[in-house]
Amino acid sequence: MHAIVGTRTDRRVILLTAWMVLVCCRICSAEPTPAPSQSAPPRGLQYALDGFTSFVDQAMGGSGVVPPEGAGFAAGSPLSPMTPYDTFSSAPAVSGIASVTQLDATATYFASRFNASATLGAAYSAGSVQNAAYWSENLLPKLNPHLGSTLLGYQVAFPTHAGQGDGQAAAVKLLSGSVATNDGALQLRGGWFNLAQTDRFIFLQPTLTNATPSLGVQTAESLGDGPPTLSAWPAQPVGLALDGIDFVARRGVGTLEIANAALPALPGTAARITLGSVVLDHGEGTRWSGEALHVATGGEFLNTTTMFGANAMTNPGPQGPLPSSTLGGQQQTIVGLRGAFHVARAVDATVELGRAWYNADHVFEPGTNAPGNFVHAVLARGFGRNNVAAEFFRFEPRYATAILPYGAPENVWSCAWSWPGPWLKSNYQLADNTALGVNRQGVRLRYSLQDGPVQLRASIAQYRQIDQAVLSNVNQVGFVDGFFLPQFDNSGTSGVAHQYALWIAWHPAFGDVILDYVNDTQHRDFTPAHPEDAVSYQAPQVVLTYAHRLGKRALAAAGYGRYAMRGSWAFGSTTNVDYRQGVAFIGAQVAQSDHAVLLVQARHVGFNGLPSQPGGPLPNFSGTQLVIEQRFHA
Repeated sequence: MHAIVGTRTDRRVILLTAWMVLVCCRICSAEPTPAPSQSAPPRGLQYALDGFTSFVDQAMGGSGVVPPEGAGFAAGSPLSPMTPYDTFSSAPAVSGIASVTQLDATATYFASRFNASATLGAAYSAGSVQNAAYWSENLLPKLNPHLGSTLLGYQVAFPTHAGQGDGQAAAVKLLSGSVATNDGALQLRGGWFNLAQTDRFIFLQPTLTNATPSLGVQTAESLGDGPPTLSAWPAQPVGLALDGIDFVARRGVGTLEIANAALPALPGTAARITLGSVVLDHGEGTRWSGEALHVATGGEFLNTTTMFGANAMTNPGPQGPLPSSTLGGQQQTIVGLRGAFHVARAVDATVELGRAWYNADHVFEPGTNAPGNFVHAVLARGFGRNNVAAEFFRFEPRYATAILPYGAPENVWSCAWSWPGPWLKSNYQLADNTALGVNRQGVRLRYSLQDGPVQLRASIAQYRQIDQAVLSNVNQVGFVDGFFLPQFDNSGTSGVAHQYALWIAWHPAFGDVILDYVNDTQHRDFTPAHPEDAVSYQAPQVVLTYAHRLGKRALAAAGYGRYAMRGSWAFGSTTNVDYRQGVAFIGAQVAQSDHAVLLVQARHVGFNGLPSQPGGPLPNFSGTQLVIEQRFHA
């Protein structure tokens, strides 16, 4: 993988960041914040050790473990398999046994005014490569197939029993190093790192592709705080780490960050980000920020599921006319401003404004690129334990649309009916698309009841398509629709999505009872001449969890989750999408000492539904999963 640095846009980003620095310094100088009194810093060399060991055992059986689309999917076909995968996490549900052991050792030297540190990582993985990569913790970069590593020999496979698709590898790697002042005013990091700050509508670190071990199950768009957990259990990483250099400076209420790093990319390709951000955080809900980002890609051409790359075409099949094209030499720039402030007593506002520019060298219609915008505005009012909020979103079809595949081809599994889903498979989007996707605008209303014996959060949203996904649009450079397949110009229709979400936590004396519910709907009309344009389905998801503390050092949880999808997709008004998955789970976390925590969880999975191809085999499968993991810190 080669680096891409020194472009003219990179320099513009750096100059813009420098301007933000001057603004930050002027404001910080005008509003100095007294430094809190601190005890004398430690002196000399100190060490820390973090690590985990994981064991994963899955056994699945049924006609759905080898889907009819499997062989083509593994070879790069855009036709997605119906099964076998976990609908809550998109991780593969395949038979196999895997074990992973990983250590991060950090040495830090403290001098009178500064400190320097270095982190060394070591890991060993054996057994089922897919279970190690998807159901264990995020693997060491040198071992992680999602970051492009080939050491484990990862490839898409559909094993029917343990022992198929196994591999083993060990790796030792210097992960990162840093130099910083003891007061935290300056810090320089190199190697693998997580950003100190970023606004999610500008840049979000690539999403984790593994289902991090936990005590429970949650919906992907949950309004909750995640599965029950002990405070001693480490928090989930914010995303896949970046590889490069990062500088952070703090003064008063201001923080500046400048980073240049490689993003995860397919072997033979490269993607590099240059980013600068300034945050002025006054506390008590008042925060101002600005951020600028540039991404450049290089290397081999990419096979994508968009229609604006070269050789654009649609591939007919039972899942509709699936788009494909090839892209190369992408350039994406995004800038944005964000403000969170008090409008009146008990009334808060948040405004986010972003603008993006995109171009690429290898496209179907050169010169058709145009800027795209993002707008998000929130008004929220609190009264007692209650809070209500109204939000407006506009995520235009040319905003943050760089196509960035990573890991191995098709390394994020998906179901047949998730198309076109440019970011539901092996691609990630630069900006956060969890609230709504690209080419959508609409309103969301939220209500929450905090603290007390009962907590409640609810939301309802409606998002409409901004521009129709017709051929005259989807062939233009950078135009993406995240949900619908392309239509002919003379038969274009507009779609709409609804989302209903509810999270309730009841805290009686005998434990915690948590209900997590989300229902997503998608609808697009079709003309009689083109029944393949039809989309009308709903995807209800619900998880009920009971958690109980066993003293101060143990937590047990059990529950049941159900994910379903029913409706029509590329098949007129006839129901051709109908499946459901049930997951029963039970597990516990035990703090064995101040330095070690153990997690054990068992699941039983059952999946059944209509075939993904007319007359094809049923996608049904069922089986069990056991995850045992120990985390430790010293």
